[in-house]
Amino acid sequence: MEPLFIKDFLPQQIFNFVQSYCLIKYGNLKHFKGSVDTQSNSLIGEYSDFVMETLMDLSTPVIEQNTKKNLHPTYTYFRIYDKLSDLPVHDDRPACEYTVALCLGSDPIEKPYEIFIGEEDSMSDYKYVDGEGKSIPLKIEHKFSMLPNTALIFQGMDKLHWREKCQHDYFMTVFLHYVDQDGKYKDHKYDKRLMLGETKD
Repeated sequence: MEPLFIKDFLPQQIFNFVQSYCLIKYGNLKHFKGSVDTQSNSLIGEYSDFVMETLMDLSTPVIEQNTKKNLHPTYTYFRIYDKLSDLPVHDDRPACEYTVALCLGSDPIEKPYEIFIGEEDSMSDYKYVDGEGKSIPLKIEHKFSMLPNTALIFQGMDKLHWREKCQHDYFMTVFLHYVDQDGKYKDHKYDKRLMLGETKD
């Protein structure tokens, strides 16, 4: 499946609600008890936030329509990037057979934050430099400019993806993950939890 970029993903009233919720989280960082983000040096990383899990569940029919698959939701991951953040080159685990990256707000609002999709290529002129200073040559196959209420549907298991250094005071995003109900990863429904909203040890 080719990546699919969608503008105005959420109805405006729902988007306004979710964005306001995220801004309240951002405004209360000192009280935030989110998980340690082992993948990115983001300001906030949180697995299975109740609002985000509800959003994923309600978005399932839209994602099914766009992927032409019957899907099980697996889990969500909410993240706030700031000017110290990036997203290292990686691919995803089986619970992320289909991923929706949804931007929930940013400052400045008019400045996009790109997400790249590609593969390693020793002949490429483009180099991603990781946190340890290692230079990774990559072929960029797709680059998407994410703004508030834009969404990207892609298969992160199959392709490397990454973000360069964030230039925003904050950039709020959530990842909604799904698996094919009839595929080989169907046992990852709810990320092998009993229900959505549960945390994992």
